[in-house]
Amino acid sequence: MVMREKSIVTGTKRTLRVAAVQMISETGRIADNLRRATGFVEEASRRGAKLILLPEFMPPGYCWRKEIWNGAEPREGPTVKWLKETSKRLGIWLGTSYLEADGKDFYNTFVLTNPDGAEDGRVRKHSPALGEACFTRGGADLQVISTQLGKIGVAICYDNHFAYTSRNMYSQSVDLMLQPHLSPTATVNKLTAEKAAKFINERIRKLPMTYADMLGIPVILCNQTGYWHSPAPGLGAAEDIPLDGHSSIVDSDGTTKAQLSTEEGVIVEDVILDPALKKDVPPHAYGRWAMPNVPTTMQNWPLIEAILSIWYKFSRERKLRAREISLQK
Repeated sequence: MVMREKSIVTGTKRTLRVAAVQMISETGRIADNLRRATGFVEEASRRGAKLILLPEFMPPGYCWRKEIWNGAEPREGPTVKWLKETSKRLGIWLGTSYLEADGKDFYNTFVLTNPDGAEDGRVRKHSPALGEACFTRGGADLQVISTQLGKIGVAICYDNHFAYTSRNMYSQSVDLMLQPHLSPTATVNKLTAEKAAKFINERIRKLPMTYADMLGIPVILCNQTGYWHSPAPGLGAAEDIPLDGHSSIVDSDGTTKAQLSTEEGVIVEDVILDPALKKDVPPHAYGRWAMPNVPTTMQNWPLIEAILSIWYKFSRERKLRAREISLQK
């Protein structure tokens, strides 16, 4: 049985103005990406947004090769400093994920900062997707950050597909959910048939509506756009795969308030946080998955990830690089 905690904000129906920033990030160019993000965040703030979500791995960009570690940062690196400074200057809550070096490991870590210029909390991606398993380790937190706005659930990209996420969101009674993404458009390849590729793309685009329907809370999905330039382990070169975009804001009643296509841009909308709208029935689990009818292609991914994670586990270079970066000031 899934037990449920009370929200830290109860009995109050509130309106919150939120934003998603869909943008291009260049791999390894942290300073340039943060500078580019600043303009978009300032635009969202001018339009009244108090909570602004940026894509997964916005600062370092993304690749499936060891060069990804060149974009890693310590706990209080350039990205966290930028988040704190920007939040305080604009009086907003602001969040993105970055590549964190902690001890001997690398994590995909989401950080949310508040208008006081402090960190409200952080969530690590639990399940590195496919080739990510070679280069990052999964976290094991509850995927929830407590703030003055209420409890905010955070599920990074692939994590949204698993039952542990929907159950965490329900059991912790989150008031709003953030879904930062860096999701390439699924394409036909050795592992993915045309039917499966179409299904995966449609499912990702419907994730915020699915979670809003399951939980009765607002959901923001924010994805990168542009192109992914990286070889894929076991698949050879995979150059110029488009990132899927389709960032969206969905209200607690499941209504899509705004959605982008594949262009860069900012969407800003009001959403309702109302404890009375939260669902009383725990989300159903479909084996390990949060949703039914998972195609065979995706069902095989956890096995592939387990195999690839063996390389990560025994990589001496990974341990040395992570330790070196995590000790930086």
